[in-house]
Amino acid sequence: MADKNNTAISNEEIIAALLQSGTIKEAAHKVGITPRAIYERMQEREFRAEYMEAKNDIIRKAVFSINGKLSAAIDAVQEIMDNKENNPAIRLQAAQTILNNASKFAERLATDENQSRKEAEAASIFAFSF
Repeated sequence: MADKNNTAISNEEIIAALLQSGTIKEAAHKVGITPRAIYERMQEREFRAEYMEAKNDIIRKAVFSINGKLSAAIDAVQEIMDNKENNPAIRLQAAQTILNNASKFAERLATDENQSRKEAEAASIFAFSF
């Protein structure tokens, strides 16, 4: 591999390669630099912030996609549970799936609401401190 000048490769190119690759070595090969050059770039605060934002954006999009299918998934499990022609063990498993996930969703909702409340309190304290 011909090692390109490390500074000639943009952060965006390296980040795209990192997100598409399974390893730093593979990402380095894609953009034509050494893995060491990527490790050095990762020591830069600006690069790390850009990389984390790109990774978080991918995760955010995946979560939105999953959330968009959540109602259909719940409906499908409910149909299995409600269908009297299904094996009772399968119906029970569907019911357990709903119950297990309902408690997880309730816990997550409580956590999110608590976090929102804390953020609102912090914002109001901050607003009154000036």
